[in-house]
Amino acid sequence: MYLKHLHYLQLVIQHGSQAAAARAAGVSQSAIAQAMQALQRHWGCVLFETSGRGKRPTPAALEAARRAAALQRGVESLPRDWALQVAGPAMPGLRVGMAPAAALLYAPVIERHWREREPEGLLRISGGTAQEQFAALEHGELDLAIVPRPRGWHSNGLRSQPLHTSAPFVVARQGHALAGAESLEQIAHAGWAVAGRMGTAGNTIEEAHRVRGWPPPRVLAQCADYGALLNLVAHSELLGTLPHPALLRDPQPAGLVRLPLREGLPRYEVCAFWDPSRSRLLAALIKELRGMAQA
Repeated sequence: MYLKHLHYLQLVIQHGSQAAAARAAGVSQSAIAQAMQALQRHWGCVLFETSGRGKRPTPAALEAARRAAALQRGVESLPRDWALQVAGPAMPGLRVGMAPAAALLYAPVIERHWREREPEGLLRISGGTAQEQFAALEHGELDLAIVPRPRGWHSNGLRSQPLHTSAPFVVARQGHALAGAESLEQIAHAGWAVAGRMGTAGNTIEEAHRVRGWPPPRVLAQCADYGALLNLVAHSELLGTLPHPALLRDPQPAGLVRLPLREGLPRYEVCAFWDPSRSRLLAALIKELRGMAQA
């Protein structure tokens, strides 16, 4: 339950502040602060103490970070061990990590391309935050990741190819009291459903509130994917955002309406990321994905 929080603790200690840790993780500073508070409540101890104008980690924080690093090394070996047991070393495989929307948009073309190359090869698709997938790429646990590019992202040796820029919009069920809202201010106090983890790139309603200096949105439901989100929004009073028109070309049959907002929601660039050592395997696939995104 606290693996993500432990990772954030390591980043705060490594980078010297919650703000720097948030930039490194590609999440909001409030997400880092909430994680530190959760760890302190769980353990009943102080993790950081005031030192001059800043804060320094306590011995308890340093020991927790040390043990977390050892735990992470053990966890990172699990996907490799599982792959050897299930697929076997001789079976060719393609391992792709994708954000929820990217999986809906790009998984079919990836499967078709891979099937033409390896008719019996195993395609593995996994999820996770951008930072988690970057770590998996760097450790050789993924061949390709398709995720939003985090703000201030640095390559760390990975190659990238922009695929598309999001065009997010808000949806509500047909007949919803806010279905005709024309401004973000009119829906500022609504209840929201989001896909994926909160505080990560892609949750545009959180960023829309943050850039306006508003309190965080009332996120009342967190869905694993956009299929679950659409079904929930169509049968509740919650609003939701979708990052790409292709995910809902015709809202009416789904029992949904698109809000006629005058303001645009924050946009972000979705890219394919891969290790340069895998370029030969992925070159044709990246070209096909790019062509699909431009179509």
